[in-house]
Order: sequence, then C-alpha cells, then structure tokens
Amino acid sequence: MKNFIIKLNIFLLIFTFNALINISSAQDRIVIAGGSLTEIVFALGEGDKVVGVDKTSTYPQSVTTLPQIGYWKLLNIEGILSLNPTLFITLSDAEPNNIISQVTQAKVDVLSLKRVPGTLELLYENIEKIANKLQKPDQGQQLINHIKDNLSQIQQKIDMQPNKAKVLFLMSMGGTNSVAGKNTTADALITIAGGENLAKHNSYKSYTAESIIAMNPDVIVLNSHSIQQLGGSDKIDTIPGITETAAFKNHRIITIDDGYLFGIGPRVDEVAKILYDGFYLQ
Repeated sequence: MKNFIIKLNIFLLIFTFNALINISSAQDRIVIAGGSLTEIVFALGEGDKVVGVDKTSTYPQSVTTLPQIGYWKLLNIEGILSLNPTLFITLSDAEPNNIISQVTQAKVDVLSLKRVPGTLELLYENIEKIANKLQKPDQGQQLINHIKDNLSQIQQKIDMQPNKAKVLFLMSMGGTNSVAGKNTTADALITIAGGENLAKHNSYKSYTAESIIAMNPDVIVLNSHSIQQLGGSDKIDTIPGITETAAFKNHRIITIDDGYLFGIGPRVDEVAKILYDGFYLQ
C-alpha cells in the first residue's frame, strides 16, 4: 500500500509538471520583426505561437493573415504591445532605435538578433539562438544540418564550373535602376550560388543604361516586385540598356521572390539552387 501511494504521488507530480508546461506553452505569444527570423520560427515548428509579424514577413503564406506591426525600420511600440506578446524576436537594428528598450521596459522578453553580415555563419547562429530560446535545440541543429547538406551538394556543382557567371542584381522601381552591391542579401545569395557580383560598390546604387551596357553581365537577377512594377515579365526589355547585355540576348534573366531578400533565411538552400540553375544550366 505504501509503495502504491508513493507511485501515485510520483505520477501526480509528473502529470502536474507536464500540465504546467503545456499551459505555459499554450500561452506563448511571439511577435517578430524580420522576415528571415519569422521563417526560422516556422521552420522550427513553432509558427502556431506567432501572433504578429512585420511587413517583411511573407513566408509561409499563413503569416500574411497575421496582424502586422509595420515595417521593421518603422515599428510602433503600441502596435507591438497591443498583441500581448510574451516574446519579441527582432533584428538588432530595427527602428526606431529605442524600440527594443521600450519593449523590454514593458516587461516583454526580447531576443535581439544580428542582420548583418549576411553570411551563412550568422544564419546558423540565429537559428541556434532562436531554437534555444524556444527550447528546441535538437530541431535547430537538424535545420542547420539540413541547410548545410543541401548547400554542400550545390557547392560540389559550383566547384566543377570552369568560370564564374558574371551577375548583376537589378531592382527596377519607378524608372530607376538600382543595382545591389556589397553588404546586401542579394550579393550574399549570388556568392553562395557560385556567381560573381559585378557590382563592387556598397549597398544599392542607381545605374544608368550606359553603366549596365558597359558591365555586360552574363546573368541578370530581378526581384518579383520589380517585375510587377514593370507591368510583367514581357516588359523587361523596357529597362534602359538591358537589351544590349549578353544576359538579355542569351535569355539569362532570373526572377526571384522578394521573400528571399529580407535577410539570409532558412530557405537559403532553395534560392541558391534557383540561382545556380539560372547561372549555369540555362
């Protein structure tokens, strides 16, 4: 009888402990500023706890139905707190500059993560930090290993290419052509996919038609928003100078979704394959 009572008490203790964990988990409310960070949370299987995101969070499709807290460079403390978050995951350079301290002062747990440099090492670091915060360390390591394995396969193919594709990433908006240079997500993705970014300047810079013609890229990458701005893919030839490039003449124009450009995220292997195929298999 005594052993039975002891076993019963142990069972009740374990049951109560698990119940408390489940209650705590059910009450978790995560708000995120940063598309790549949102993708990491969902990739770790914790998307059901996300109650609000910023405008750069567009993947997976289900996040588009969540309440928005604005653009990560123009956040509003009232909008964030109105969602009653228990955890705010944000890029460390989110703005206004005092937004992180404001959320912290409101007694909300904050996980602030670096956005730059846009490297795979930083991606893996951010995955690990988010996974640990969400008590999913094993899932975090599995995600990292999955990405590394896929990128390793792509790298093997890159190593077999005798020459690197010469690439320009072009963002066309309102008649102005901006080209992605160093310290941009586009530049990092081009490099990861085995291409050489012809633009050596920092950040984004407007290019004239003459500049694009002079650089004469083998491949031009455009984002989907630029295609929409142009009025469709059949309007690419309206970009000044583009028809004189080898990329246009050889039909080597690649379009990628804007979602890939909001920081190096867990789908980096997916976009790297798209770009690699465009660089070398077309």
